Amino acid sequence: MEIIEIFKQPIFKIKLNENLKTIIDFSKKLEKNTGRTLSNVGGFQSKDLDLNEPVLTSLIKNITEYSNLFLNNHLQINKNLNLINIWLNINYFKDFNLPHIHSFSKISGVFYVKTPKNCGNINFINDSNLRAFISSDLITEYNNYNSSKWSFIPEENILYLFPSWFNHYVEPNLSKDKRISISFNLN
Repeated sequence: MEIIEIFKQPIFKIKLNENLKTIIDFSKKLEKNTGRTLSNVGGFQSKDLDLNEPVLTSLIKNITEYSNLFLNNHLQINKNLNLINIWLNINYFKDFNLPHIHSFSKISGVFYVKTPKNCGNINFINDSNLRAFISSDLITEYNNYNSSKWSFIPEENILYLFPSWFNHYVEPNLSKDKRISISFNLN
């Protein structure tokens, strides 16, 4: 007898050592500009940022390096990716992001700059329609086979990378302080 695991989805997590104070100061300047609305319900989402922005140089280098490592070593795709866009997110009290994917890219991710307690987890969705067949009350312990979602608590200076096709959303920020993150796509 054997178990054959199919259609697994990887999430890459790494702790960086970025200068968060500099990025927070940068976010305060951006926050005064007009933002955009995509998956965000409330909050501020910047327009795409300049890829040559000096404040982001180290972060962009890390994003590119680790994304290519992730793509080559874990997804087994022999290709090098380039960052195509990057933007800032600020979620205030009760702001959140609807379920979405990142079309027209291969790897997407989020870097957490400011994460007060209860600021909203990022959740990845199992799109297999599992809950239509097995209700939660039948499950004795959640695992990789029977979970309809997987949650990660945001932590400052943590970078998450994931395949762009992986459906995800962000829970409401229940802190009175703002959550700041930077999202991006590579192709």
